Amino acid sequence: MPSRSERRRRERGGAPSGKPFEPILRSRDVIVVATIGGGLIAALLAFLLFSGGGDGGGTQPASPDQQAIESLARDSIEVLPRGEWPSLYESFTPEFQQRCPRADFEAAGAQGAAEQGEKLSLLRFVRLEDVSILADTATATIVGEITGETEYRVRGAFQKVEGDWKLAPAANTSGCAAFDRVVG
Repeated sequence: MPSRSERRRRERGGAPSGKPFEPILRSRDVIVVATIGGGLIAALLAFLLFSGGGDGGGTQPASPDQQAIESLARDSIEVLPRGEWPSLYESFTPEFQQRCPRADFEAAGAQGAAEQGEKLSLLRFVRLEDVSILADTATATIVGEITGETEYRVRGAFQKVEGDWKLAPAANTSGCAAFDRVVG
């Protein structure tokens, strides 16, 4: 019969000094540890899945509406350096087109390109911020950059017309101005 101290060591999970190969954990303890460990791993995987896949950004996949709005915002910047700004006219709402006839729009694009001078080829779309979609209208801050120099921000507005997203004039704009520059 084992001594009292040996029984206590076994109850606490320790092996008596004379039996070094006796398991420290009983099979019931192994099952408990495995269950807890498996639960922790499952919780971690669920967290990574729902927080953006572990990419560090925590961003959710963009909806089709967000993708369409981002595409318009990207085009609004990138057509200018490519000399394709006249093609953007059809991407605007009828409201904007009424206040800015095509000839005026093309002239404004040419003037904007001339004002950029050598920096024109450095214009790039960076990202959208503060996207807010409410039914068939949306607003967002469009972040662009002059590569190697600085980022800039403009407020953009968007509207669904016959099921397609279009660029709309931002608040506090008139004529062929469609975007409101964010200061600061």
